[in-house]
Amino acid sequence: MFFLASVFALTPMMATDAAAVNMDVIPSIRLEEGWNSNVFNTSTDEVSSFGTRLTPGVALRFTSPDNVTLQISGNYEKVWYYSSEAKDADYDTWFFRIESTGGWALTPTLSMLPSVYYLNTTNSSRRTNLVPSGDPVLPPVTITNYGNTDTEDFGGAVNFSYLATQNLTIGVNGNYSEQRFSDVTDNTTGSGLTNSKTTGGNASVSYLFSPRTSLGLLVAGNHQTYETNPDSNTLSGGILFGYQFSEAFRVDGAFGMSYIRQSEAPGIPEQRTSSPSGLINFNYASESFTAHVFGSAVYSGGSGFGEATRQYTAGLSFSDQFTREWSWNLSGAYQVSRSAFATDAVDLTTIYGTAGLSYKPWEWGSLDLTGNLSRQTSDGQFGETLNNYSALLGITIGKPYKIY
Repeated sequence: MFFLASVFALTPMMATDAAAVNMDVIPSIRLEEGWNSNVFNTSTDEVSSFGTRLTPGVALRFTSPDNVTLQISGNYEKVWYYSSEAKDADYDTWFFRIESTGGWALTPTLSMLPSVYYLNTTNSSRRTNLVPSGDPVLPPVTITNYGNTDTEDFGGAVNFSYLATQNLTIGVNGNYSEQRFSDVTDNTTGSGLTNSKTTGGNASVSYLFSPRTSLGLLVAGNHQTYETNPDSNTLSGGILFGYQFSEAFRVDGAFGMSYIRQSEAPGIPEQRTSSPSGLINFNYASESFTAHVFGSAVYSGGSGFGEATRQYTAGLSFSDQFTREWSWNLSGAYQVSRSAFATDAVDLTTIYGTAGLSYKPWEWGSLDLTGNLSRQTSDGQFGETLNNYSALLGITIGKPYKIY
């Protein structure tokens, strides 16, 4: 897994004149004191507690001559709860991420946009906050809360974009994701959690009709593998579009149809169905304010319960630095997942939100106050109804150091 991540990260470095690339290393450490309403992520007998979270981390940031940044970061979180009833809920989280602000130019006509993440945690509310929902490169991710069970999530994708002519662009995407449940606690016994893998890709052709408008075609395919259930295959096709409303505001999307087929298995006949599908991204960026609003309707193989689902997601993220020292941020997502074939199996509605206010009095450090909510309801055979709220006061110490 990390070999794949390293390839994604190092390819642009090897293909670009090293003298023209800037590199910064950013070590950091974060300390938080806060309160959590449901430390065990259970649907009954909730236990709340104050606690401490310590997060050391490091990041490498590369900046190209055309001001595109690619960042490789990793951190480790350790959480201790104070209440004697909550001691068994102490947990660790490992998180690794590769992301880029745009396509990294490999040649004058070929660029690459990577996105990779790895997450290992026993706290599913933390997982919901960290998986990169709304990422424009990765397929839509599942934000389901699985209770306190050891979960590993890995996702990697890369877009290659080739400028065939001044107005014609050819795109190719490859992606892979995997979800593992290392152990099952009392909270998830009998829940049907199942390891799964998804492999896929897509190809597109788009034409720039004007400086603001582009249209094109997209075809995509995915193969989902479940440890204990029949595999499934998804095929999609549709129309791509993009429109630049202004220098700061742009919308991109794809709309079409998706077809999914579940393989035959002992006692289970082959099944198939189709539905309209699509995704849309609105992006706004000014000097101090950024906004991202997204939505998708897709078939997903990552429910966690060994079932292909019809998944609807809407989300947003906003941030604004309104003075030199003060900034705020707001993000969240709403997702509905329903089994594509089985009756009364997966039927989940999940919502999460995060809001924060940050004060940066020093170049090397900042203080912030953050609130989180996570709510999930289940009307199916799998999944639980869960609520979790938290409030955190944190301090972050970190500073970029220029390497070259």
